[in-house]
Amino acid sequence: MRKLIIHPLFWIGLLLAILALTSGMYMFNQVKRHELKKRQEFHGTLLSMPREIPPFNLEGMDNKPFNNRALHGKWTIIFFGFTHCGYVCPTTMAKLAKTYHLLEAKKHYPLPHVVFISIDPKRDTKARLSKYVKAFHPSFYAARGKDDQIKAMTQKMGIAYASVALKGQPNNYDIQHTGAIMLINPDGKLIAFFTAPHDSAKLARDYELVAW
Repeated sequence: MRKLIIHPLFWIGLLLAILALTSGMYMFNQVKRHELKKRQEFHGTLLSMPREIPPFNLEGMDNKPFNNRALHGKWTIIFFGFTHCGYVCPTTMAKLAKTYHLLEAKKHYPLPHVVFISIDPKRDTKARLSKYVKAFHPSFYAARGKDDQIKAMTQKMGIAYASVALKGQPNNYDIQHTGAIMLINPDGKLIAFFTAPHDSAKLARDYELVAW
């Protein structure tokens, strides 16, 4: 009976395969532990799967198109509001400015692109929007669009708002709206959102958890 002879290269290959499998399982478990830790520490709502942003086409305060393509290649924070807002908008924008300063101080790059989208295109001109956002931070950006464009975009992103006539002022109105902040990843997809009341330190920490 012939004795089976196994070539030494077979044992080397088998050993390398076992090492690769062991290493792969270790890395997989590390990633799972990291994801679990990230979700446990996250203060906002982190989506299990990033969500596609429906097609939109707005105009930025610099006259450039602001659309889905503008979201690619960077982290973007979007907040829907209006410049005549009395409390929710200036408070939220101030919180975002503080969040931005916290990230700057820690040198956590890349910093997010903060975009304010107007839900009041009738009164919010590009010049007014530019002046408004830059009062909070010189790098902040703003965009606007037609009423139907804004309504379609907000409905698909779960943002609710409605105009309310002011008593005794028939030609004036206020807008009631949700104060949610949306976080878009560099693939142009919604990855998380944050509901009011907002905390700058928590917003900064959540951004650190997902962006690094």
